[in-house]
Amino acid sequence: MEVFDGAGAKTLGMDDFTIQRLASFVVPGSKTSGTGVRTDSLVYDIPGYNPATCFVMITPRVYANYPQPGYDDNWGYTPTYKDLGGTQIGIIRYMNYRQPTGVGGNQRDAWIEKTVECVVEVVRVI
Repeated sequence: MEVFDGAGAKTLGMDDFTIQRLASFVVPGSKTSGTGVRTDSLVYDIPGYNPATCFVMITPRVYANYPQPGYDDNWGYTPTYKDLGGTQIGIIRYMNYRQPTGVGGNQRDAWIEKTVECVVEVVRVI
């Protein structure tokens, strides 16, 4: 929101509010899986980001048109983020888990990535 006076001078703008959006971007949805353990993330450098004065908001762009059952029903979920230090954040779209091999009590590492398209906004509190 911006307000200008009769002479065209800005009298009210986003700089006058107590929060300031530093970044806004779309993270595409994804459905894939594999074996092993993942530790990677989508890395974004956000100039001005500081975890002490900023927060990250992740909002799905689509929602299921039915009540969610509380277990995996193939719809998908929102990703999460982690602070990578400095001005970088990482968006994590997968989950690591253990899967039975069918041989005794043995298990193997696996991961699943099943996220919906989301908007990520990084906001600084002034």
